[in-house]
This record gives sequence, structure tokens and C-alpha cells, in this order.
Amino acid sequence: MSTVLRSDALLGGTILSFARSIGQIVLQRNAATGAFVFAGVLCASPRLACGLLIGALAGTVVTIITESADSPALRDDLYGFNGALAALAAFTFIRDASQAAAVAILAAVSATMLAGKLARGLSRFNLPMLSSPAIIVTWCWMPLLADRGEVGALGPVAKSLDALIEAAFAGLAPIVFASGALAGGFVAAGLLAARPARAGWALAGSALGAALHGLGGADDAILLSGACGFNAALVALAAAPLGARYAFIGIAMAVVIERIADSAGIAALTAPFVLASWTVIALARASRKDCVL
Repeated sequence: MSTVLRSDALLGGTILSFARSIGQIVLQRNAATGAFVFAGVLCASPRLACGLLIGALAGTVVTIITESADSPALRDDLYGFNGALAALAAFTFIRDASQAAAVAILAAVSATMLAGKLARGLSRFNLPMLSSPAIIVTWCWMPLLADRGEVGALGPVAKSLDALIEAAFAGLAPIVFASGALAGGFVAAGLLAARPARAGWALAGSALGAALHGLGGADDAILLSGACGFNAALVALAAAPLGARYAFIGIAMAVVIERIADSAGIAALTAPFVLASWTVIALARASRKDCVL
């Protein structure tokens, strides 16, 4: 009986750790967050949910093989989320299911192996790796394998208060390559489960990011679809602990980077979030040093 109990406890701990690694997609080491994020992807697309699991599992296996038991990746449940993001990108940009699965596995393995190297390199500057490994790996295969089908035109939308609120929630869904206010609502619920303030910052970042994109000339239909909020929401989550000033600076930077990338025809993915977050972290650190001096 004691052996069974120990086995159940080990299985339960493994599942919780795996869920926490998925929660790291939205910068939260929280099992409930991971469960809600997965539910959001599942409600948006069972196909994408399979991709998320494939990538997270591949990342887990690679990390267990390549990292020591006391490594930060295992200790802080950082092993699955870049693999999951890399796999989600494959299932998003490749239509053929078998090809998407093959690329997803290879991309997840590559992103996880790259994550260890980047984490060690960035640690010299006290910067987190965030989603940079998944971005780099996805950029490597997209020019060769991504399908270039036409995206259907978005219909007219009403600029009501309800539509604006839905757009703020929908802006969280593209973090996991999903779409729609329902998927974004699950992501927000996951953040709420971790800490209510995190959900507030993410929704505020999504809304502000969309507003700034609107000032930059983005189409109303695109703005209200939620497609313009996810990078700003992620920056808000990353920079909020540094203070509201840095969060707002980071959001503005992410929007500018995203607008430039869109104008150049580059699939920015979450690169604006990563670059803006690194910048505000460095600015905050420099400001603290100046205050000490």
C-alpha cells in the first residue's frame, strides 16, 4: 500500500510540475494557470491542444536527459513552455497534420536544447530567456515550410463597449496561437488563479496595446479581433513587478517593434515582447544603480 501511495504521490507531483511548466507560457509557475491555459487552447482548437502537449512533453524529455536534477530549468519548471510554443507554431503555420507533427517534435526538441544555452548566456546579463528559443527556432523553419494561404477578410465590427471588452480578452488568446474571447478568457482565468493583479495587468496591457496600434493606423476589425494585444499583455506581465512606469514603457516599445515588423512583412511572433522586456529590465537595473550612486 505504501508503495502505491508513493507512486500516486510521484505521479501527482509530476502532473503538477508539468502543469506549472505550461503556466510558464504566461510567466506564471502555477499549476492552475497551466490547466486554464491548456483549456483555453483546447476550446479554441483540439488540434492546437495536441500540439501544445506534444511540444511540452518533448521539452520535458529533453530537459530531463540534458539537465542536472538541480538545474534551474527543472527547479523552476521552465522546461516545457518553449517546446510547447515551438510546437504550437508548427501546428499553426503548417496545414498538413503529419508534417506539422514532425516539425513540432523537431522544433520543440531544438527549442528546448537552445533554451539551456540561451539561459546560461543571458544569465551573464541577468536577463530571462522568455520565449526567445521558440522564436528563433520557428524563424528558422518558417521560410521553408510555412503555408502561405490567404487569410479570410474580417467582417465589419461594432465599436461597442462589449466589443472592446471582448477584444481585451481576445488579445490574450494569441499568446498560445489561439483566437477568440473565450480562449483569452481561459488565459485570464489562469492568471487570476495565480494572482488577481496579474490578470488585471494582462488585460490592461492587451487593451492599451490595441489602442496604441489603433493610433498607429491598424484596422478596426483587426484591433477588435484581439490580434494586436498579446505582445503588450506579455510585456505588462513581465514588467509590472518593476513598476507601472516600466510596464507602460515596455508596452509602447512592444507596439512600436510590432508595427515595424508588420511593415517589413516579418512574422514577429512574440519577439516584440522579448525585446521590450529585456530593454525595460535593463533600464530598471540601470536606474537602481544610479539611485545607489
